Amino acid sequence: MSHSGITISQKCVDACAKLKGKIVHDSKRFVLLKICGDEVDVTYESKPTDTFEDMIKMMNDPDCEKKHEPCFAVVDVEVKADSGVYNTKPVFVSWISDDCSIKQKMTYASTKEALKAKLDIPAQVHCSDASELCLDFILEKLADVGKHHPNAKCPHH
Repeated sequence: MSHSGITISQKCVDACAKLKGKIVHDSKRFVLLKICGDEVDVTYESKPTDTFEDMIKMMNDPDCEKKHEPCFAVVDVEVKADSGVYNTKPVFVSWISDDCSIKQKMTYASTKEALKAKLDIPAQVHCSDASELCLDFILEKLADVGKHHPNAKCPHH
């Protein structure tokens, strides 16, 4: 349980564990998580056809009235190792917009560390502005990540 009193659902733990343990190019690329009542739960598990851009749109759709709703994601980011081989690395992304209410910011911020620890994902990126919800920003924030796949595009830059 986090300092905020929010618990983490077993479905959330299981979905993220599946993503972390997957074989490269498996069907799940990301899992979206949100605080629902007094629990963090899965709101979406990606399909094989979903892209990074689809995830960004689900997290902050500019055409949606709830575009600044905070959420979390666990996403496999494709990186190039020093050996030249491409691998995936699970990254915990928190989206807590500057436009969220103070209560939302406090609840999500106090839940974030407990969730990240429970999911055992050391790589973390926090985004608070829509321009930060892109692959290039995420890679910039991951100091130990090499070059990303040349086909990866950042939709906001």
